[in-house]
This record gives sequence, structure tokens and C-alpha cells, in this order.
Amino acid sequence: MDVSGCTCPSDFPSPPSNLVCKGNSMDCPITCNQSPPSPLVPRAQLSQCGSGCVNANFRCNGCYIWFSSLCRCLRDFQAGSQTNCVASPVIPPGSPKPGQPASWVLLRTGDLITTTQLIPGILQLDTATDIDGGFRLGQDTLKNKGIRSTGTLAMNSVTTRSEEQIHIHVCDWPNSPLRDIIDGLDVNKYQTSQSVPLGALHKANAAVNCRVSPNTGVDVNMSRDIVNWLKQYQGSNDCAQYNVGAGVITDSRDLSWSCIVTGERAAENLFCP
Repeated sequence: MDVSGCTCPSDFPSPPSNLVCKGNSMDCPITCNQSPPSPLVPRAQLSQCGSGCVNANFRCNGCYIWFSSLCRCLRDFQAGSQTNCVASPVIPPGSPKPGQPASWVLLRTGDLITTTQLIPGILQLDTATDIDGGFRLGQDTLKNKGIRSTGTLAMNSVTTRSEEQIHIHVCDWPNSPLRDIIDGLDVNKYQTSQSVPLGALHKANAAVNCRVSPNTGVDVNMSRDIVNWLKQYQGSNDCAQYNVGAGVITDSRDLSWSCIVTGERAAENLFCP
């Protein structure tokens, strides 16, 4: 977390949507158990595969969040500068103290949340010091922006994400067709995670299982549901785990829903405009 003596990297390929690296750049295929064998290929190329945003990947667009966006937030915090970044727990001005806990950080743009821990993505969420901190900060952000009723959160799967550092998308979608579907569900049938019919969305290869919060106006523990869902893949190399994403949405009854995305669609594609 101590970047007080650092210059945040700025030498990335242009445009940022081109998910390659300056210098050595390669695909990072994943071999998993499916028949016939067909490696899954994540969107972002890296200089070094299999480790997330280690130093070897500092000039890769797939690590822009870690090396540029988060680095600049940490510089702001440590310098005591005015910033749009928000950290939870708060990062005090000056260099971090020994033993200071990791923080989840809402980045300057206000539409992405990541953590100061090096965590590639959703499959490693259970290694976070505060597993639920990111989605808690996300739901707090929606409230603080006054968009709890129209906002959404989304975390993409391994195969659909563009960044190799765990992050949550913070979105505002008043006319979400997914919210229209959830508004029509019987909450008594969704006290535990159950499949949501998505026919009206007309999105191929989309599948979502959701659980409703027990009371109106309260947060839902999304991370608990992610970690519990992923337990079924422990000890295996089931290809299905690489398509697991997640989303949070609040319906017109002010009930929040924790949703696991299991199809080939990105969670961002279902929960954000």
C-alpha cells in the first residue's frame, strides 16, 4: 500500500479497450474439464499469466486498475490531497502504518471499486481480508449517491472481465429490464438462491440465480453468496467456475437482491446499461 515514493505507471497501450501489453503480450488460456477439450481464453492479454497484476504486467491494459487507477488513489490518500477516491477502511494521510489493514477503494471515476490486496478476481474473493468489504462499499456508494433504487453492482467472471485485478462495477440503470423481471417475482420463493427466468431479456447464454434480502432498505451480503456458490467447485477444475459472476440490484419494493451469474454473459452486461 505504500506508494509514497513511487511514480504510478502511465505507459499503457492505446486505446485502453485494446487489452494487450506494451512489450511481451500473450493470451492466457485456461484448460479445464470439459469434453471435447477447448481452452477458455480470458479477454485480457498479459506478459505473465496466472498471477494477476504482478510487476511483470505493469504495462498491460488488463492491469490498468491496479497500477494506474488504484496507485493514483493511494498517492492522493498518502499526500492528504483532495480526491474523489473513497477508501474503506479509511486510509489516513502519510505512509501506511505497520499492520494497517487492506482497504476497498472507490476509484476516482466513481464507477469502479477494487482492493489494495493483490487479488485477480472473483475466484480469489475468499482470500480478501474483508470479504464483504467491496460490496458493502458499493451499496454504501449507491445510497450516498441517492441511487439505491436505480443503481446496481456487478462483478464479472474470469472469462468476461477486462481487468486482472478484482473489481466491482457501480452503475445507475433506472430502466433496467432485469429489475422489471425481479419486481414480478414472489419473494417468498427466493429466500435462498433460485433461478430467475430471463426470457424477457432476450439475451442468449444468460443465467442468473438470486436471493432476496430479508427486509426492505438493508444491504444484502453478496460476497457470502459468491463464496458459498464457489465451494461446489473446490478440488475440481470444472469449467463452470470460470463463468461465475455476480450482481446486486434493488427492486421497486426496496428489497435488495444478491445474484449469481452462471451463463456465458458478463454480469456487467446484465446489471449495467
